[in-house]
Amino acid sequence: MKRDQLFALALAGVTVFALTACGGDDTEAPATSASAPASASATPQASAPAAAAGEDDKKVCEAVQKAGDESKEVLFDALQAGKEPTAKMLSETYTDMAAALGKAADSASTDSKVANAVKEFQAAVAEAAESSDPVAAGDTAAFQKTATNLTAVCKEAGVDINF
Repeated sequence: MKRDQLFALALAGVTVFALTACGGDDTEAPATSASAPASASATPQASAPAAAAGEDDKKVCEAVQKAGDESKEVLFDALQAGKEPTAKMLSETYTDMAAALGKAADSASTDSKVANAVKEFQAAVAEAAESSDPVAAGDTAAFQKTATNLTAVCKEAGVDINF
């Protein structure tokens, strides 16, 4: 039973890292008005920083997606090689992912919702990596909440991930 339970929990961990396809490029045309040329000329200036932040968030989410893909690959390779995922293997996978998430978060603007969500998820992943039972740590409500939040903010940024 322990082997089956470990396999099921490892698969659950892999599912956490499983990522869906990239989202489309959701862009909206700027609203302009013929009766208000002054506000129309101000709109592109005001939206330029927002657009830059949106592109920054999208790049961060793409880096997060890559980190998840790499973690998933390690576990799938082990399963395909006939190896059972061990606590040590999962801990190492979480450690590598936490490092990749840290790099992604460091590249984001400090006031970004995406950066904050990545940092929160990174902390949860790092905590799971240090746990004696990383599978159980990755299955906690707090871990799942940070994963769900990261998935949601990246979807808003145009990258469809699923942690």
